[in-house]
Amino acid sequence: MKRLLIAAILPVLFFACNKDEEDLNPPFRTPTCADTTDDGVFEKFSKSEEAQFLSAYKYVPDTEFKQVIRYKYVNSHILFNNGIDYSPYLVYRINRPVKVFVYLPFYSQQQQYYSWVQTAVDSSRNDTINLYNARELALQAGCYRLYYVVADNNSDTVYTKGHYDIEIKK
Repeated sequence: MKRLLIAAILPVLFFACNKDEEDLNPPFRTPTCADTTDDGVFEKFSKSEEAQFLSAYKYVPDTEFKQVIRYKYVNSHILFNNGIDYSPYLVYRINRPVKVFVYLPFYSQQQQYYSWVQTAVDSSRNDTINLYNARELALQAGCYRLYYVVADNNSDTVYTKGHYDIEIKK
């Protein structure tokens, strides 16, 4: 009887311990410069992206506060390392004072990134963030993801978040 009970429990224990392990630290999502239809759209970040860009906030909602930003867009999805034009840049217009954070993780080490922080208080005009300043890094050619987070001025509450994919060319 004892052997029968052990024989019945052993497979259960074996399969219970052999289940697929969940990746607790998945990598950042891969940029897709060929398809930019999801750019500028409020989205859920991966666990790694949350840990990197959202850990300092007290409240990160599941949906965006649509009344905070009237519009946002990038004027170009291409940055030429050796170019002299002023592209790309992020354009946005607000309805209330906010802080805008933009992060450009490096190819080889996503924990390191170039960033921009801008406090916007004037709702009567467009504001811009000059993404072309990343030229000074002379980053290798390829597709990169720019993450943005728009928060209140105390950096307690996230109003919206998302990404834009840009391609860096020589």
